[in-house]
Amino acid sequence: MDFRRLKYYRHNSLILVTSGDRHLLSGISEFLASEKYNCITETSGEKAWEIILQKKPVIVVADWTIPDVSGLALCHRVKANLAHPELMTTYFVLIVEAESAKQRQIGLDTGVDEFLSKPIDVSELKARLRTGLRISALMQSLTWTNQRLLAQNDLLDTLTLSDPLTKVLNEQAFGEIIPKIMQQFKGFGNYKGYNFLSVLIIDIDRFKQVLQSYGDKVGNESIKAISGRLSHSCSANSLIYRCGLDEFVCVTPHNDAQSGFQLANDLLASIRSHPIAVSSGLLFPLTISIGGVVRYLGAADALTQPADQDNQDARNDVAPVEVNFDELVRLSQAALLQAQQSGGNRAYIEEVNDNHRD
Repeated sequence: MDFRRLKYYRHNSLILVTSGDRHLLSGISEFLASEKYNCITETSGEKAWEIILQKKPVIVVADWTIPDVSGLALCHRVKANLAHPELMTTYFVLIVEAESAKQRQIGLDTGVDEFLSKPIDVSELKARLRTGLRISALMQSLTWTNQRLLAQNDLLDTLTLSDPLTKVLNEQAFGEIIPKIMQQFKGFGNYKGYNFLSVLIIDIDRFKQVLQSYGDKVGNESIKAISGRLSHSCSANSLIYRCGLDEFVCVTPHNDAQSGFQLANDLLASIRSHPIAVSSGLLFPLTISIGGVVRYLGAADALTQPADQDNQDARNDVAPVEVNFDELVRLSQAALLQAQQSGGNRAYIEEVNDNHRD
């Protein structure tokens, strides 16, 4: 472990020392203070147990001989307490008589991590504390890592919704997540407060020609590169899906309609700005076509109101209207076809509302 991290951990970790011998407590306390350890001393075993439960010290140094509750009994409470399993990682140091092998044997059976012999040798104490801090820090790190792994295991189902090549969401996610997202536009969830939604369908221009000329490996590298540029150029709250071989869908909430149009232009520029590079050293000046819609999510009659401040406030207060997402996708596909038929490397975006008619 890094010495600087260990030093930080030492200054921010609590050590409890408990013994009925006040002279012994005073000597240990003075040494710990000189070494800048964070320390509490206690002469009562029962009070020491209360401190352990409340403050969760990283290290407990306990004397075998404490009048009310012995150090051995404290160790048993710490290591075998099912009601407080987090205490099992507490590093427990037991102070024993120098010549008592039996005390050490019983201590090991009880769960003692380390021993100190009377009279206390401060160099030995220092070594025991450093070892305890190092092990406790490692245990804390392992516990944190385990918690992360458990959290990641909870997300394993979500991994099945990720496209293995590009790592964006896949077509299955497009069908499963979108209905949940649409619920959030009804006044709750992460998307509450947004007034517009854009649905952009993105297709790589003449991509089949790249596959026919250079093969799947170059094709896959090109798709990954384009997916990366799209992901970096979209809004922070965008959801990007790979649907089909060379087609992506970007779904994004907005505060205003113009942001939807600007997003489409940004995505176009991210691809056309410079060629796509692949591992073989080839450069492809690929482009994309985008077809999409920007949909107002408020009440339809609010669209016909003058855009003064009073009516803008009223528009923000009305309940969101039902949005037929399948219809938005159909309109976006039609717009994409129009962009492709016009030569590609362009975006056709339409603002639609409840008054839209084919």
